[in-house]
Amino acid sequence: MIDPKMKTLGMKDMHPAQVEALIDFVATSLNLAHLTNDQDMMDETEAAADELIRMFGGNGIRVTVDAY
Repeated sequence: MIDPKMKTLGMKDMHPAQVEALIDFVATSLNLAHLTNDQDMMDETEAAADELIRMFGGNGIRVTVDAY
């Protein structure tokens, strides 16, 4: 868990290209984890992505996989 007193660079302070690259990386990681068809891998990747987004001042993420 992130220490709430820790000073971090927030997404609002980043260049839009940096934010886009970060979000693209998170999305690619989640997509690859989903392709493994391994729920543990998906859960671990979601937790890591959530922590990363929060570390940069975001609200975090939650992944929902719809059946098709």
